[in-house]
Amino acid sequence: MNSALPKIINLVPLTSLDTESQMKVREIRNEESVRKLMHTDHIIGANEHLGWINRLKQDDTQIVFVVLNEVHKPLGVVSVNAIDRLHKKADWGYYVTETASEGLGAALEYSFIHFIFNSLGLEKLNCEVLEGNDTVVKLHKIFLFQEEGFRRSNIFKNGERRGVHFLGLTKEDWLAGNQEIQKKYDRVLGKFFVSIQYPQDNEKKCPHPIDQIEAARARNNLNWMSILRLALEKSPETAKPIVADIKNIDREISALTDKLTD
Repeated sequence: MNSALPKIINLVPLTSLDTESQMKVREIRNEESVRKLMHTDHIIGANEHLGWINRLKQDDTQIVFVVLNEVHKPLGVVSVNAIDRLHKKADWGYYVTETASEGLGAALEYSFIHFIFNSLGLEKLNCEVLEGNDTVVKLHKIFLFQEEGFRRSNIFKNGERRGVHFLGLTKEDWLAGNQEIQKKYDRVLGKFFVSIQYPQDNEKKCPHPIDQIEAARARNNLNWMSILRLALEKSPETAKPIVADIKNIDREISALTDKLTD
């Protein structure tokens, strides 16, 4: 029967999605059930969210995947951070919307650990869990993570200081025990078919022209600021009228932009 078929789940890099899907991820990030488990729990604005995505495009130490269901609806995020190729280690974490199917977190964890050790070639995976989130600590231990320490009073959250659990998993431990986990939790893991879409370096597509323009403008902004600094330091009386003219033109551009958005 169709009801017995596993649910299709795709993990797709956040930076490869269209803007509409990227903004839906912001809605999940701002869910109360998600924010209460994060180190920082403020409401994330649109500009902050888009700025985070832009930085991801230039950062090869982290990969953020969006969890998509069979109709391409975002259900959450799984990320690998602080990737250290020299020591073959990284941190990871995930969160899903409060309406996600039961067991999805376990299926994501099992599949993502495989990805970390097999596809990325890392040998140590670390994570942090806020004090009080015993359910997630227990889940990580099911997947062979071991507690490696507890940093007490480590962050300030909701008007009080909270501790943080540190857990870690080695590739050696995973290879020795993952088949037993699969057998033991086959009923839960079998509810989902998780596919992780991550191209290798020789398969990665050329950046979108908008991304290329954005990167070029960022580089050129450094040149512009260097020229501005030199001009104001070496010949301030000459530079000041030019800067004032630039500001006037910027105001003119802003006014024209306002007409487009009225």
